[in-house]
Amino acid sequence: MKSINQSNFQLLRSQVYEHLRKELMRQNLKPGMHVTINQLSQQLNINRTPLRDALLQLQAEGFITFLPQRGIRINELSRQDLTDIYEVLGALDSRALLSVFPKISPRHIEKMKKINEKMYASVAKDENSTYFNLNTSFHNVYLNLSPNKLLLNQLSILRQRLFDFGTKGSWIEKVRQLNYEEHLKLIELIEKGDACEAADFIRDVHCVINWE
Repeated sequence: MKSINQSNFQLLRSQVYEHLRKELMRQNLKPGMHVTINQLSQQLNINRTPLRDALLQLQAEGFITFLPQRGIRINELSRQDLTDIYEVLGALDSRALLSVFPKISPRHIEKMKKINEKMYASVAKDENSTYFNLNTSFHNVYLNLSPNKLLLNQLSILRQRLFDFGTKGSWIEKVRQLNYEEHLKLIELIEKGDACEAADFIRDVHCVINWE
């Protein structure tokens, strides 16, 4: 009975976590907003314990911050936050690319080309959510060749922090404008067969924000 109860608790915690992530993504919980566990517990009609555990996971991932005696703040991304996230994103993505490079086939390259063209079309239509989903799909073509689930999970969290929180501001327009050409360059380097140059490009060019 104890193991069943524990299993049920973990399921509830996971469901609460996913619900909160969706609320963050939809900006029902907006950056800068302050809430309390009691407020969320009443809104969701659930016990505080699984809610607190889900919130602690969100804090560990950088989405929220517990403030002593003041509840919970939904984190905002500063310029330094964005720079730091991209730096880590570039390091992990480039490492993953190096590890899977021998597995990338012409079929994978063709898929990346098609996704990149769809991204370009979505920019013209100003479809942010479609664009960001396609951007993730573009990189996942080669990332999903990696067996390193921990690395993939961290990359997923970083991208979600960027695109779930950072859809406003001039930096995001620069990203949208540059990505198409940079993706074409990345594809060119992969087709060239130069793993190190492709990885360096991701780390030192593609995952760097130019604030000028």
